[in-house]
Amino acid sequence: MKYNTIRILIGLLIQNPHLYKIIPKKIENLHKYKIKGLNLFLKIKKICELHKNIKTGQIIELYRNSKKYYIMKKIAIWNHMISKKKIKNVFLDSIHNILQKDLEALQDHLIAKERSNGLSKKEKIKLWKINKVLFKK
Repeated sequence: MKYNTIRILIGLLIQNPHLYKIIPKKIENLHKYKIKGLNLFLKIKKICELHKNIKTGQIIELYRNSKKYYIMKKIAIWNHMISKKKIKNVFLDSIHNILQKDLEALQDHLIAKERSNGLSKKEKIKLWKINKVLFKK
C-alpha cells in the first residue's frame, strides 16, 4: 500500500512539478522509516524547490545518466487517470495516507517496546501524542 501511494506521489510530482509547494515539511522526517521510493520522491521535491519553474522534461533530463532515467521517462507519460481537477486532492490525500501509516508504524513500534522492555517517560508521552492524533480521526 505504501509503495503504490509513493508511486502515485512520484508520478504526480514529475508530471506536475508545481505541486512541491503543497508538500508539508514533516514528510522529510519519514525517510528514517524506510518507505520504498520515499527518497526518490524527496529528491524530486528538492529539485523542484531549487528550480521553482522546472518542467517535467527538465526533471527527466537531470536523470539522463542514471539508472532511473528510463523509469522517469515512463512515469512522465504514465496515464494515472486522475482528472486535472482532482490531481491536487489526490496528491494531498496520498501524502496524508503516508503520514498516517508512518504514525501507525511508530505507534506499533512503541507498543511492542512497551510490552517487551517498557517505555521511558519521553516515549510514553510520544505514544500518548500519537494515540491522540490517530484517535481523532
